Amino acid sequence: MSKTPTRDEQGTPEGDSPRAASARLEVTQGVGDAAMLREAMDPANRSLADALQLSFRLLQVTILCLLVLFLFSGFKTVEANQSGVATLWGAIVDRDGLEPGLQMNWPPPVGEFVVFQAEGRTVDDGEAFVTRGVGVQGRDRAVKQAKATDRIKPERDGSFLTSDREIGHIASEARFEIVDPHKFLETVGDTEADELVRLALQRATVTIAARHTLHELRESLSSDAVREMLRERSQAMLDATKCGIQIVDVTLLDEPKPPLFLQKSFEDFSRVSQRVEADIEGARQAAQEQLIGVAGERHSDLERLINTYESELSEGRSGDETLAEIDAWLDGGEASGAVFRAISGAHRYKTEIEKTIGSEARRFQSLLPGWRQHPELIIAQRLLKARSEVLSSEDAELVYVPLALGSLRLDISGQQHVRDARRRTDLKRRQENTWDNRLGSAVDVFRRVDELKGDAAGRQLVIDEDGRLRGMREDR
Repeated sequence: MSKTPTRDEQGTPEGDSPRAASARLEVTQGVGDAAMLREAMDPANRSLADALQLSFRLLQVTILCLLVLFLFSGFKTVEANQSGVATLWGAIVDRDGLEPGLQMNWPPPVGEFVVFQAEGRTVDDGEAFVTRGVGVQGRDRAVKQAKATDRIKPERDGSFLTSDREIGHIASEARFEIVDPHKFLETVGDTEADELVRLALQRATVTIAARHTLHELRESLSSDAVREMLRERSQAMLDATKCGIQIVDVTLLDEPKPPLFLQKSFEDFSRVSQRVEADIEGARQAAQEQLIGVAGERHSDLERLINTYESELSEGRSGDETLAEIDAWLDGGEASGAVFRAISGAHRYKTEIEKTIGSEARRFQSLLPGWRQHPELIIAQRLLKARSEVLSSEDAELVYVPLALGSLRLDISGQQHVRDARRRTDLKRRQENTWDNRLGSAVDVFRRVDELKGDAAGRQLVIDEDGRLRGMREDR
């Protein structure tokens, strides 16, 4: 049985030798120890307090910045082509929609902005009425390779039926905008808007095609008319849903067409129709040019008067008043072209008659009283005057012969100055005939003041295929 060792008063086990102390704490003074300890700890406490105070300040600044950022999260910039609404706890607070610019609301999650594109949105009909093979091969190649045995597969190809049970194809695109953001978000939403407009466009296409024939859609109705009908019908469907969407315009990506095989004949028919229309237009222009060449730009007035006059004659009336209106119109200076030249020629002929035969008639009328009293004297005077006029010509030659000769044979060539005078006279006569027959008189040319353009001191002239210079409405 072992014996447990005992310790002495200093705690050293009995039987062991005492160990020397490694350190000794001696307090030389007992008074003021606590004050000195506090004084020794003050710098550390102050450093800790300053550090805590700085950290608290930084925390306050951080919290303030976060608060400012939180408040500024309630601001939103709306672009020019955007619109939307502001919500408070999920409820719309502004039914008129947001205007472009900077908008303010409560920060999330208290308030939010629902913004979407409101203008310039486009959607097509989803190729619901076209043959799928056209997009792969190209239209020209598909039409060229089409056969009468080709069939339209409903699960692949799209088409519409017309009122006469014909099959047709068309492709269209709609451009729309959001005019009522409140109704738009309550009924449709931004994600379903394109699909709704596409369905409205498809339904409008089916409805319009069912009310018209393919010939009417291709020939009778213009592209603008078809586009307007599609827009109105699509808008009517959208208005019925009260979705706040307005269709601005509808574009035809592909005009109404028959099936591919029939398009060959339609293209030939279209080419022939275009040539016929061109011929008709050319004939109409030629007729217009002829009418202008005959009576001028106001030929319709003369034509109306002539038709009225002929109607009165066919009804058994005299038509004198209408004929007087025609004469007044012709003499009023409004006519041009062939009518004006004919009237001008008649006036010239009348003037020439007045100058020549008219003056002679007046002269003989003045000689009539003297002739009744002394006819021999008047006759002798006229003979002498006629003889003097004949002999006074520059190309006249006098040949004197003796009175005793019973017969005389002359072989003369005439003097040189006489032959020159005759040649000049003949040349002048030919020039006058050329002017009268081809170009007309100076009155014909310079009286056509209706060809003058505005204040410009000139007339519009053209050069014809023969290289001749002509007036704007001169007959060819």
